[in-house]
Amino acid sequence: MNGQALKSKINFLFLVLIAGILSTLLHELGHCIFYWIQGIPAAMSLVKEYPLVDIIPANQYAIGSAGGPLVNIVLIIVSYIMIRKYEKHSRAWNYLSALILANSFYVIVRSLIALQHGEGEELEYAANLIGLNYLHVIGLFFLITIVILALWTNRFRIKASVKNGLSFVVFLIAYFLVLGLMQVVDQSLFWNKFSTIQIDDGRVYHQKR
Repeated sequence: MNGQALKSKINFLFLVLIAGILSTLLHELGHCIFYWIQGIPAAMSLVKEYPLVDIIPANQYAIGSAGGPLVNIVLIIVSYIMIRKYEKHSRAWNYLSALILANSFYVIVRSLIALQHGEGEELEYAANLIGLNYLHVIGLFFLITIVILALWTNRFRIKASVKNGLSFVVFLIAYFLVLGLMQVVDQSLFWNKFSTIQIDDGRVYHQKR
């Protein structure tokens, strides 16, 4: 890889990380919006949303939980719809590609965490609203993400090569590290400013250690 290609790759990595930070904030805003439309006051920090009152009935919490993941899926779909009219490596193409990758990383990481823990948390609560298991929602979101990534790589002739595969892995690891750093900062600065709330079915949200 020559110097110019390496510089372009590094610049694109920074775009993906910026898109990851922005998408994380929009994810939390999505939760808040779905609370607000139910008349439930809510606030957000860097990586967490906070209902500000006890929630009765419990399905209102499930609706609020659905808002964040839906934002990520909508961003993936809308970014792909918009990117089709731009030339590869144009400024707009780079921005939209970064959004596609960053939000795809969210779905991938969130799905892996859910499978590892054996439960889907916000995805599970949202899935239960319509009588589904969280695995159904994870499978659907994962399928949408893979299809969009396949369409993106096919439309712009992005080769399935070892080099591109390694770049994808490096970008994913960098994304994961940035989100981890955001959580550390968030926990240090903001988490203790919000109260624990009770959900009607007996669950506790934002329980402090």
